[in-house]
Amino acid sequence: MKKISILIIVIFSIFSCTKENEMRVHTTIKGLQKGTVYLQKIKDTVLVTLDSLVIDGKDETFTLTTNIETPELFYVYIDKLDGIKYNDRISFFGEKGDITLKTHLNKVNAKVIITGSKSNDVYQKYLKTVKGINRQLGQENLRLIQAQMNGHEDKIIAADKKLAQLMRGKYLRAIQFVLQHKRSAVSAYIGAREIPEAQVVYLDSIYNGLSKKAKKSIYGVELATLITERKK
Repeated sequence: MKKISILIIVIFSIFSCTKENEMRVHTTIKGLQKGTVYLQKIKDTVLVTLDSLVIDGKDETFTLTTNIETPELFYVYIDKLDGIKYNDRISFFGEKGDITLKTHLNKVNAKVIITGSKSNDVYQKYLKTVKGINRQLGQENLRLIQAQMNGHEDKIIAADKKLAQLMRGKYLRAIQFVLQHKRSAVSAYIGAREIPEAQVVYLDSIYNGLSKKAKKSIYGVELATLITERKK
């Protein structure tokens, strides 16, 4: 009888731990009649599927789940069976608990409402912060490619100089953002995944600005490893 009681306690503890670490993404995709929806993340540079659900048109609201230790970047990929891959993928920062994601099949990524994740609120704020400079970087990269194709040496030099200036600006914005959100795992993500090619002095500034909690996050550990490797 005592052994049975211990077994019940162990099972209950495991179940409670699983529920405590569970992320539940309550998803509504209006207009989706048929297809498969996947919850994904990048692990060791590979995109892996954590949960999936086949949609048959009966209900446009459903829940995708996975266990999570610290906040991470996730993707909801909608395979509409139209033969076009990866054009309907929504990125968001997930965390433990209940998250609500709402969109429309014809406006995926253009109109998405995500609530329940404080980390995602910080992530969206960062994206807005660098939106303008990312647009400029894209335009300048296009000018560089055109100059290289046409063999215009002076324009290549000018584009290279402008790109370097824009990147420095992005690094400084990233550092400023981290200092304003030092407790968020998003700040560690910025250094590890958004600007890993930055000079070590910039990455050091980002890492040193993080709180202890952010340093222990998946991206905090990744950033620390990156900095160590870059210093060798």
